[in-house]
Amino acid sequence: MTESTKTPESDDKVVTPFEELILVEDRGDYAILTINRPEKRNAMSFDSLARLDQALEQVRAKKVVVLTGVGPSFCAGMDLSEAAKHAEFSANRTSQEVHPWTLTQAKIRAHGAVFIAAVNGFALGGGSTLIHSCDLAIAAESAKIGAPEMGFGGFPLQAGPAAVKRLAPKHAAELILTARRVSAQEAFRMAMVNKVVPDEALLDEAIALAEQLAEFDAVALDWGKKTLQRMEDLTWDEAMDYCQITSLVMRSRSSASGTGTSDFVAGKRTVGQGA
Repeated sequence: MTESTKTPESDDKVVTPFEELILVEDRGDYAILTINRPEKRNAMSFDSLARLDQALEQVRAKKVVVLTGVGPSFCAGMDLSEAAKHAEFSANRTSQEVHPWTLTQAKIRAHGAVFIAAVNGFALGGGSTLIHSCDLAIAAESAKIGAPEMGFGGFPLQAGPAAVKRLAPKHAAELILTARRVSAQEAFRMAMVNKVVPDEALLDEAIALAEQLAEFDAVALDWGKKTLQRMEDLTWDEAMDYCQITSLVMRSRSSASGTGTSDFVAGKRTVGQGA
């Protein structure tokens, strides 16, 4: 890894090379993406977003992606020091033009891989949105998650809708209206994360989960993720009908469904089929 450099103007200003803003570790059927701006609590600059967009394409063929951050922070949302760039982006834009951060969240949800958030510290504002955009989440005991926008006299444009879609109504209201940072255990109580583990065990736990998921069929994982998302807004009967379609699509695109059943009948067991 190339060391971060400093600008001539200030010995205290750290500049991370573009390629290292998001680190990509290829592990075969899965990958680890790491946000690497520890000096900014991994707040996302416009360059970071561009690099993350690039990284998402790099891992396009993976079954599973673990998303985490360097240092004591998962992600502190958008970099507020780039306020001028945000204002410049928003000026003279049509209603159809989407902010890069919104687009990034959508790309994670639309990605074929299952995303696991390994929340290693502060996840604030858009950082909490990243947790909601991921399919699964494991938090370190020291993690703190919040939507601080109310404290700035505003509404969380990313974290607000994400919380409302993912959490129970009063849990979403608590996160948004109090602007309080909740602990990892509180986040677990709110069903924001699946599991809380000691800090030193976080990445190992996320990797173990990624390795388990990576043993499943890629088509099944991809369509499983898509189906879960589509069922969020369907009635019970509509969800039942949609799953019938999903089953047909899976069978048409992969032989795993048929071979999995025949192998089970023949006494062969794989992950998820029991002893």
